[in-house]
Amino acid sequence: MIVFGVMSITLLVGAAQGLVLAALLWRAPANRAANRWLALLILAVAALITPYIIGYAGFYDRWRWLSFAPFRYTLAFGPLLWLYAATLTGRAPGRVWPHFLPVAVQFASDALVFPWPLAVKNWWDGAVHAPYISPALDLATFVSLAIYGRLAWASWAEYRRWLGENVTDAVDFDPGWIRNFLIALGLVVMVWLGFFIANLRDPGRNYFDQFWLYVTFSVLVIYLGVEGWRHARMRYPLPPDTQPARQAATAGDPTGRDWAALGARFVGEIETRRLWQDPDLTATSLARALGTNTNYLARAFNEGLGANFNAVINRRRVTAVRAWLEDPADSRAILTMAMDAGFRSKASFNRAFAEFVGMSPSAVRLKS
Repeated sequence: MIVFGVMSITLLVGAAQGLVLAALLWRAPANRAANRWLALLILAVAALITPYIIGYAGFYDRWRWLSFAPFRYTLAFGPLLWLYAATLTGRAPGRVWPHFLPVAVQFASDALVFPWPLAVKNWWDGAVHAPYISPALDLATFVSLAIYGRLAWASWAEYRRWLGENVTDAVDFDPGWIRNFLIALGLVVMVWLGFFIANLRDPGRNYFDQFWLYVTFSVLVIYLGVEGWRHARMRYPLPPDTQPARQAATAGDPTGRDWAALGARFVGEIETRRLWQDPDLTATSLARALGTNTNYLARAFNEGLGANFNAVINRRRVTAVRAWLEDPADSRAILTMAMDAGFRSKASFNRAFAEFVGMSPSAVRLKS
């Protein structure tokens, strides 16, 4: 008898919401490739929950031939989360199919057994699958998540560093969501690992004992979908292919160039031409305006002046705003001053002002 009780409905709510949110992400016009990787990750987690939704409702009791239906794609979790982070931050790999070979093997381990007669499937499960294949695939999943989670974290950290050095309003584009969802996924994996160890120690545990684990997966599905959709339309600045540039920037300079003098010359030209007031200014556009390249610009600022592009430009903007605030004759609103100085948002202005002045703009105005 098929009965959708509290357990099956609880999991169904999470999976159904995941399907809706995955469909929205798939159709999102911005960050299309990244959002589709996230949609596939949500679908893979929802698929993992599905056997428990129908199992608690009695499907497997009524139709025992459903055993070994291929619903587990856990070896896709790691590649999908990494591809989402890497694509969103402009560092997607050229070839992705090799990363999905393990999940293809996982799929085959169920799909090839699924059409067998029920008696043969029961024998295979007791003799081979449950004691050997299933634990091996679970262990491979944990290893995969650790490896790809580390790669995704590195993609986020590298992108955050690039933003700080190349975009003046980096705070507006910091994809902290990537960090947050990796932390959330890490917590879920810890719960998952606890259940895995408990199952190894007590093989007599049945699928009803796994209910709270799959509630956790349902919460993860909803969280990934909601937060992913909230950030789906954010258009992040994408770095160029910077590997050759990074190697050139860190290599020794055989000419003994005076980076301090070059940095001072660049700053003088920025001041004379008031380039710092351009709200769309980036390290690339500034290098182009100064007739140099981003490698020389980065070394002139970092080695010559001891500050990166972001600090050089935002410090000059903050200096201008502070001077305007201290002028009793200047009655412009603080936000207007910030926009006139080249800031694109209140958040980036407040953060830069606090960093370089140590107090709020309002406090500076009141003090003056």
